[in-house]
Amino acid sequence: MATGNPRPEKYRHILNTDHLMSGLKTRALRGAGFTVTSQALGFGLQTIGTIILARLLSPNDFGLVAMVTAFSLLVQNFGFNGFTEAVIQREGLSHDHISKLFWVNLLIMTGLTVAFAAASPLIAMFYGEPQLTRIGIVMSVSILCGGLSTIHLALLQRSMKFHLTSVIFLLAAILSTAVAIVAAARGLGYWSLVLRRIGQPLGMAVFAWLLLKWLPGRPAKGTSIASLLKFGIRTYAYFLMDYFRKNSDRVIVGRFFGTVPLGHYDRAYQFSAILPNQLTASLAGVGVAALSRLKDDPKRYLGYYAKALSILAFVAFPGSVLFTLIGKDLILLLLGNQWARAGDIFAALGPAVGLVVIYDSNVWLHISLGRPDRLFKWSIAAFFAALACFFVGKSFGPMGVAVAYSVLFYVMLLPALRYAGQPMGIKTAFHLGILWKYWAAAFLAGGVLLVAARILRPTAALYAHLGHLARVGLGSVIYAGLYFALVLILFRGPEPFRLLRSITREIVSR
Repeated sequence: MATGNPRPEKYRHILNTDHLMSGLKTRALRGAGFTVTSQALGFGLQTIGTIILARLLSPNDFGLVAMVTAFSLLVQNFGFNGFTEAVIQREGLSHDHISKLFWVNLLIMTGLTVAFAAASPLIAMFYGEPQLTRIGIVMSVSILCGGLSTIHLALLQRSMKFHLTSVIFLLAAILSTAVAIVAAARGLGYWSLVLRRIGQPLGMAVFAWLLLKWLPGRPAKGTSIASLLKFGIRTYAYFLMDYFRKNSDRVIVGRFFGTVPLGHYDRAYQFSAILPNQLTASLAGVGVAALSRLKDDPKRYLGYYAKALSILAFVAFPGSVLFTLIGKDLILLLLGNQWARAGDIFAALGPAVGLVVIYDSNVWLHISLGRPDRLFKWSIAAFFAALACFFVGKSFGPMGVAVAYSVLFYVMLLPALRYAGQPMGIKTAFHLGILWKYWAAAFLAGGVLLVAARILRPTAALYAHLGHLARVGLGSVIYAGLYFALVLILFRGPEPFRLLRSITREIVSR
């Protein structure tokens, strides 16, 4: 068989995964530690950047860029969501396979870049905003930049080198945020946000090529990647439908209510996505890589998944309730009074935040079990459910759409997890047994805080006279104390704390 590289054996250490099994737990915990830490640092930097940009720019600027971003990210993530999972999940890949996949992906992304630039006038026509044509043409560059790093990042995740992917993400976040702030300070307006959207994938591409010592060879004749393409396209088909679901609310708000309401909704949505992005989204590579190695060992597979789900629920459910109760104060504190409408929308999105974290773990199950076909089928049902909810909510304005978003995940969560777990025989009772106590503790604690802060006259009056910072700080402390106490009661002991401490200690030590 012809080869695209005269010395493919030099990359064997990157492609071989047999050695990962011996220290899988250690590698998974170390990867989780690096990923969560880098995501937290990156989020902190980007949040500071967003706060600065929100004070330098207007809601209209954010709304304009959000209109284009809703479409650009769809095509920018073609290979990243699809080929990444194919590279991570498949065993027995050679350098020729990966090289050919790289060139096919790059060819596709080049075509999508040109197509998006050509379609930019249609986006402007759809929203009725002429300036979107120029924004779309410039932002099309981000699509090609994203394609340049896809295979490199996938190879790093396949070999569970999450310390390198963490560094890449963090450096790209620093670069893109710094460029945007400088541009905004110089009066470039919404173009500073466009530069941020281009800078992130460009930075990731540059640092991925620098840190992974892998170069693609020439496409080798006789090397078939049909199964990889099939897996990747099926996975992307899920991403496509899921992307429509995730962005249809913002498209509806922008189309029917304009740039300023969309600017408020988009800022609120981005803050509501903090917890999902820090947990399930950032840990997706770790989760899929670890579970993929265990798919032939059901007992260990369920054990790993159960612990991950327990930790996610312990952190996510209280975060969801707390965002609902202090959401408006938090937005006003961080972004300023001009974002008051975003604060109301953020509080309406809050009830779904914790559920989104748990919901996103269904992707880990589908991909690690090699069933992107089932994942795609579920995404179709989820999309139409979301569309129905958002169009009902539209009648009540952007706030109605936000409430519909929260309702959607209370409807979809358990069916999504049950469907994803069917090939492994995971029942609804398995998920309920892990989740219900955390959910009950979170919402009971929220109910107590709500009564004290909004209903009981003496405490409500005192709470109302506090500033935004005091309400956020005091509410968070009181809520945390109530939640931890209820967890101890419901679990009849400190077992959840021990699990969290044990995993945290192992992550830190690694």
